[in-house]
Amino acid sequence: MRINVHDRLEFLPAIFDLKLFSLTTGLGENSAKVMLSRWAKRGYVQGAGPKTGIYFKKRHQQMSDDELALAAALHFYPESILCGASVLHRNGWTTQIPQSLHLAIEKRPSVVKIDDVQFFMRDHDWFVHMHKQGAFEPLPKLPAISIAEQPYPYAKLRILKPQWALWDMRQSKDGWLPDDDDLDLPPEFDGCL
Repeated sequence: MRINVHDRLEFLPAIFDLKLFSLTTGLGENSAKVMLSRWAKRGYVQGAGPKTGIYFKKRHQQMSDDELALAAALHFYPESILCGASVLHRNGWTTQIPQSLHLAIEKRPSVVKIDDVQFFMRDHDWFVHMHKQGAFEPLPKLPAISIAEQPYPYAKLRILKPQWALWDMRQSKDGWLPDDDDLDLPPEFDGCL
């Protein structure tokens, strides 16, 4: 019996890898790669990035592109922390809209490239320092609902407080650094950052 693409997609989660696709469809790995490549050309799925092995379902999708990219990043780097321009824009400290999601991850020899995500390498001491300083926004208090109903992936993401994101940007100088006239600091921080 031939199963159409829509029926196959219905049983897949929003984000899936090649192994799950092979198990779900009963196809071998090479046949699964060919099918996913064809589906990507038709716009049914999209790869998270080159050689990630992670795919996003594009039809019947409930998550935004940013949420999909973040979910892929958290799959590879669960310690990811929202940082830099993403934090400043999210908190209204700048009107500059980052072209990609900015995430701090632990320094490592190589990093998987994920489309629309820019990774900033930080050593373990940086994570310890930020934790000791209370530099993270509190995780949202989620109602007692099932894990499947929780607002994924942002519910699992640690986020730098904007003053710490700006401090980190100025210290590390490894990405876009806003000019003073690009910043719209709240009155309590004006002049002290």
